[in-house]
Amino acid sequence: MTKRKLSDFELNKENPFAKQALVNIGSALVSKSVKGTNKDESAILKAVDGNGEILGNSVFIRNKAVDTESFAKFYLAGFKAFFDLKPASIKVFKYILGQLKPNQDSFMFFMDECKEETGYSEVSIFRALGELCSAEIIARGRADIEYYINPMCVFNGDRVTFATTYINENYPQYKTTSTKLKGTIDVMKEQGDLPQLPFED
Repeated sequence: MTKRKLSDFELNKENPFAKQALVNIGSALVSKSVKGTNKDESAILKAVDGNGEILGNSVFIRNKAVDTESFAKFYLAGFKAFFDLKPASIKVFKYILGQLKPNQDSFMFFMDECKEETGYSEVSIFRALGELCSAEIIARGRADIEYYINPMCVFNGDRVTFATTYINENYPQYKTTSTKLKGTIDVMKEQGDLPQLPFED
């Protein structure tokens, strides 16, 4: 990993990892059947004869898009980015973890708080932030105190919710839901709105 200063990285108006994250999230989605139990009367249609005898049940089943990793915090595919980090960078990243809000890919970084939590000087913290940017774990935001997290490395929340929200806010022509997310991402790739995975044609 090439050493670069924080100032080497440009400011970003949106998460530079987001489009590739959508591709990866879409590839990881599976379809899960959700149905009511016997105790869930509202999910069961009962067939009853004239004598009130139950002849059978029909269960309503809906398919829900599920990110197989949605309850994890660190993701195996992006975990290798942490291997070569120096102890100072890991400690600064620990501070960052505390700033993450559920289902949000941006966070605010307050130097005075980080200095107090880590015990490091500003110079050391800036060096650590540069290393975290080099490892593509975080990226600079629109201002010096705003950053983006790479949702393929770590995320606080459900990435399906994140991806659905991101598409609806940034690509209004698609207007997707979590149940239609994978198909929508496939259409976006076909139309050139998203990159292809490295192993795809």
